[in-house]
Amino acid sequence: MTENLVRVQGKLGAYLGEKIWFLSISIDPENDDPTALKAYRDQIPEEYRKGWVHLTGSYRDIEGLRWRLGVYDLDPEIDADLTEHSGIVTFGNDSNDWWAALPAEMLANELTEGMLRLINSDKPSFYPRSRSRGRR
Repeated sequence: MTENLVRVQGKLGAYLGEKIWFLSISIDPENDDPTALKAYRDQIPEEYRKGWVHLTGSYRDIEGLRWRLGVYDLDPEIDADLTEHSGIVTFGNDSNDWWAALPAEMLANELTEGMLRLINSDKPSFYPRSRSRGRR
């Protein structure tokens, strides 16, 4: 997943750290302290770190953030399993409150395109347009 997100980062260019931020959220805050996350982040090439934040905190804070962003599994047993990752990238345009989620391992070009469509418009281009019907 990380390798694919690095590819996406490479395609986003000037948007990184400006219009687009990546948030990697630890699901195991007991083991993922700031030192561990820094070591993980240091494995990512420096040119791809701009705009990529690795988050940890108390279990309660992380759970609240995951649920607020919709990054959880509906099955509580699967969600509680720390070896399971959702494999989903959630992204949005905060200015118009449009959000979407795509598989983290889909083609980097397609994932990038989805992100750019969402952040570069008032309404995403994939939002169905209403069709008016003429009178007969």
